[in-house]
Amino acid sequence: MEAPIIIFDLVGEDVTKTITPTKLVQMRGNIDKAVIEDNVLQLIGWAASVNAGPVESLRVSYSGKEFTDFEMAFGIKSPDVKEIFPNLECAQKSRFRIRIPLNQEEQQQIRDSLIVVTPLFKEGEGGSILYLLEPSLPLPSEDDSELMIWIGSNALATFSRTAIEFLGYFLEMAALKPTDSVLDVGCGMGRIAYTLAYYLAPTTRYEGFDIMEPLIQWAQNNIAPRFPNFNFRRVDIYNKLYNHNGTLPATEFVFPYEDESFDFVFLGSVFTHIPACEVRHYLEEIYRVLKPGGRCLCTVFLHNEESAKLIAAGKSSANLVHEIDDYFATSLDMPEMFTGFKEDLLLGWIGSSGFTVKGKYYGLWCGRTEFISYQDILILHKD
Repeated sequence: MEAPIIIFDLVGEDVTKTITPTKLVQMRGNIDKAVIEDNVLQLIGWAASVNAGPVESLRVSYSGKEFTDFEMAFGIKSPDVKEIFPNLECAQKSRFRIRIPLNQEEQQQIRDSLIVVTPLFKEGEGGSILYLLEPSLPLPSEDDSELMIWIGSNALATFSRTAIEFLGYFLEMAALKPTDSVLDVGCGMGRIAYTLAYYLAPTTRYEGFDIMEPLIQWAQNNIAPRFPNFNFRRVDIYNKLYNHNGTLPATEFVFPYEDESFDFVFLGSVFTHIPACEVRHYLEEIYRVLKPGGRCLCTVFLHNEESAKLIAAGKSSANLVHEIDDYFATSLDMPEMFTGFKEDLLLGWIGSSGFTVKGKYYGLWCGRTEFISYQDILILHKD
């Protein structure tokens, strides 16, 4: 047998060994296939750690319910994973198979739901590997391609993949709970809302706003009718690139929400398209609407010694070479195309706004060989 098999009994006890996670392990993983056949849910995927050795067990849940009776095999040969991620430990034997018997009620419940697989290592618990099984929410189609160009290249093909990727970050980096109220600043078509709809409790509040009417209209038409706790609104903020007819300066915009009304705020690729004065104002507004203990995850371009060297060497996909006042841009004519900030300066603004930086994760954008996502990620905490 090429992989160890562990059978869980009906109370969830591992008959081979008990693993007690002690910390969050840095890892990568994916579910490549999930299918229900002959009353059995089959999951095929892979998981490998950065420096915590091989997977020793797996935990599986959906909609907050954990499975306690299933069969799993792990440590399966995976030369394809090793080729793509040569620096991950045990990448050459990182694949797993899971078989979960389902009764008729479970088969109905698990369809159109979010499946969560959590790898367990000797040193601790890995991040969540997520998979949407037979989602009924519509995805953007070729008919929406003109809208998709506003949220990134190849966005049509990667819409749900990006949504799942960031939900994973929310869970791992910001400890997002299903009962946390969420504000999505620059929500676009609802790409992040797409998976949050399957994770947040039906009574949990989600609010998203954006400056582009067609994007908001898509989310209102395709997500809000199925999930009435999800609300999308358009705001007429001026931005030279995205809303040049906007009537309201961003520095005067007050988020249309009460003080201390959200547990979590997300800004995906917002601070990468606005100047420093608007970033500082948004930080103040985010702090205002967050509850004490609330968190914010934002993506940014951090200009530091490493990224500056990579930009100068021509490695970066965001050529932040023009310094304008207290930020960097790729274009003098259209600074909003891409904006970045000196790391120590931005962290100073964040601190002055009252936040504590709880996490900093560097991205691929400048040509790094080791990264978490495309853009840099910051986790802010309101004490």
